[in-house]
Amino acid sequence: MKGDRAWACIDLDRISTNLSCARDMLPSRRILAVVKADAYGHGAIAVCKRLQEDGIDYLGVGTSREALDLRAHGITAPILVLGALIESELDSVMEQDITVTIHSPGRIAELEKLAQNRGKPIPVHLLVDTGMSRLGVSSEHAAKYAQIIEKSPWLHLEGLGTHLSTPRSDEIVHLQKTAFRLVLNTLQELGIHPPFIHVDASKSALRCTDPDFNMVRLGGWIYGILPKDDTNLQLSPALSLHSQIVYLRDHTEGRSIGYGGTFVTKRDSRLATISIGYHDGLPTSLSNKGFVIVRGTKVPVVGRVTMDYTTIDVTDVPGVEVGDFVTLLGEDNGESIRAEELAHWCNLVPYEVTCLLGRRITRVPVSQLEDKVTDQDHLEVERG
Repeated sequence: MKGDRAWACIDLDRISTNLSCARDMLPSRRILAVVKADAYGHGAIAVCKRLQEDGIDYLGVGTSREALDLRAHGITAPILVLGALIESELDSVMEQDITVTIHSPGRIAELEKLAQNRGKPIPVHLLVDTGMSRLGVSSEHAAKYAQIIEKSPWLHLEGLGTHLSTPRSDEIVHLQKTAFRLVLNTLQELGIHPPFIHVDASKSALRCTDPDFNMVRLGGWIYGILPKDDTNLQLSPALSLHSQIVYLRDHTEGRSIGYGGTFVTKRDSRLATISIGYHDGLPTSLSNKGFVIVRGTKVPVVGRVTMDYTTIDVTDVPGVEVGDFVTLLGEDNGESIRAEELAHWCNLVPYEVTCLLGRRITRVPVSQLEDKVTDQDHLEVERG
C-alpha cells in the first residue's frame, strides 16, 4: 500500500466479535445488521461478506440502490430496504429477492400490482410511525393497512416495525412502545402474526423487555461505535483512521498559521502537515480543537482543517519525522481516540465520524497496516 496519503484500517474480526457479543446479550432476538451508508463508512461489501459468513439473520440498507449493489457483489443474505422506495428501482429489487418496507398506504397497491405482474408474492415490512414523524403509516390506521396486506395473495406481511426518535429518553421510548404495542395487540386479536417485530436499535436493545419484539436493528453496536454511558458493553471499534506527516517546519513564537491566521504560535514550535482534510471527511469543526496521535502521544490540531491537509503541533514529540504515521481514530502505543471522542470535539453524532469518510480514504484490511511504507527521501524539515 505504498504512498497512501490517508487510509482507514477495517478489522473485520472485530465486526464478528461485536456480532457475537450481540448474540450473547440478546439470545432470543434475531439480528438485523444495519449496513446503510457504505456500512457506516466501513465498506459495505467487505463488511457484508463477513456478516454473511457469520450467518447474519438480516442486512438492513437505506436505499434500493444499496441493496442492488450488495446483490451485484454476491451477497445472498436476506436484505431489507429500511428507507423509502424509488419507483424506478422496484422491478429490479423484486427480481433480486430484496425485501421492502412500506412507509405509506399508497405503496401497498403499487407493490401488489407489481408482484401480481411477476406472478410471485413478495415479503414486506410495515413501518408504523409512533412519534418519529418522518416515515411510516400512522399508528391509528396501521392495523387497517396491515389487514389489507395480510389479505392480499401477492403480499406477505413478514415484519412490523417502528423507529424510536429518542432512544436515550425512557419516557419517550415508553410512549412510542405503548403506541406500537396497541397496534400489535390489535393485529394479534385479528389473527395476524408477522414473523419479525422490530423496534429497538443499538441504544435501546438491552432495555427491551417485551418478548414479542423478536428482532433488533443494530448499527453502531456492530461497528463498535456506542457511547460508553449507554451500556457496560465492551465493544471493539472496527475502524481506525490514519494519515502521515508529509511536511515539518519549525516556527518561532508569534507566527500565524493557516487560512485566516486562526492559530498563532505561543512558543517556538515544530508543526507538521498531515495529508488528510475535509474532502476526506475530516470535519472542519476540528479546526483548533481535538487531537491526533503521533508516536503514541496525543498532539493538538492547530489552524483550520483544509480540503487536503491539516496542521498539528508536534513540538513535544521527540524524534518526529516526515513519513511518521498519524492516528486520527484508533490506538497507538497505549493512546487511543474513539469516534465518540472525535464527535464530541466537533459537536457531531458519533456515526457521522465514519460515515463522512470520503472516496480518497483507502479502506484496507487490518493485516496490511504493518506493510505500509512511504517514499520520503525528498522530504525534510524546513526551518524558519
